[in-house]
Amino acid sequence: MTQPLRRIVWVALLAPWVAGCSSGPDVEMVPVRGTVKFADGTVPQGETATVIFEPVAGGSQQLRKLASGEIQPDGSFEMMTVKPGDGVIAGKYKVIFEVFKKDLGREPLVPQKYTKPETTPFEETVEPGMEPPEYVLEKP
Repeated sequence: MTQPLRRIVWVALLAPWVAGCSSGPDVEMVPVRGTVKFADGTVPQGETATVIFEPVAGGSQQLRKLASGEIQPDGSFEMMTVKPGDGVIAGKYKVIFEVFKKDLGREPLVPQKYTKPETTPFEETVEPGMEPPEYVLEKP
């Protein structure tokens, strides 16, 4: 699947979660760029390789929306909520990873614990001035 087609598929999949998201006066968008690698220094790559910030329940949940970023070949990512480069709404998130050998396939290339908010060891508090996150994953 080509890169533009992959992005169209992701936008279509994420649209229900981001519908209604605005950057009005009550919503603070924070740019978030970071890196993700396996412990041996290699980068999780597949036809689908995405970092997802899923809002933690509680607080001003209605203002927070799911955000995602594509893992690049060098391990870097830039998060988006509605459009590329818009960042993440300030708040607390569970960080999960969707890395699959094939687009729309379900052969994960990362351990299962990283694919669900209930089991991921990663949590991020998004706020202005935060350090770029660096995630180190175990290999499956």
